[in-house]
Amino acid sequence: MKLTYLAHSTFLLTTDAGARLVTDPVDHGSGYDLHNVYADVVTISHHHFDHDALDQVSGTPTVIDRPTAKTICGFRISGLSTYHDEVHGAKRGLNTVFRIEADGKVIVHLGDLGHDLDDLEVQILSGADALLIPVGGTFTIDAEQAAALAKRLRPKAIVPMHYMTPQLTFSIAPLDPFLKAAKDLPVVALGMGETLEL
Repeated sequence: MKLTYLAHSTFLLTTDAGARLVTDPVDHGSGYDLHNVYADVVTISHHHFDHDALDQVSGTPTVIDRPTAKTICGFRISGLSTYHDEVHGAKRGLNTVFRIEADGKVIVHLGDLGHDLDDLEVQILSGADALLIPVGGTFTIDAEQAAALAKRLRPKAIVPMHYMTPQLTFSIAPLDPFLKAAKDLPVVALGMGETLEL
């Protein structure tokens, strides 16, 4: 399976058979342009403008936007209900963490996770081939929290997302604080358009 970082929290997962899954498609208003990326499946962690821009995705994808367990186009997808903040959703509502398996590889996309995970959640999500984790703070966990959580989840590769870039139109922390906090962890910081072969 190939994992391509498109922008913000948006990734393209491509199976060996050519099936395509897009996570949290970002909108134009955030400063990014997905160029109508084609997908068979789209996962949406929560319905905020920078994560659910289905108009940026071409094709007629199956959309999964809540905790579920199903297999579509070779992707085994399960969702775990979490919160977008540290006060059980009182500020920003719910967030779905997705565990996606295909070609014998496991991807965990944390969406806009706003709090630490408990031991059972860590057990369910641990050991992934790639952990896609928000690191920019303000609306999600911050760099220090992300590094501590990534250490608990013990993935083979940690791919940071949801941080400040020159394109982004709202302010969150840049990538560097996370890179410093996670300097002893297996971080793979993908640039936009770069691909990780799993």
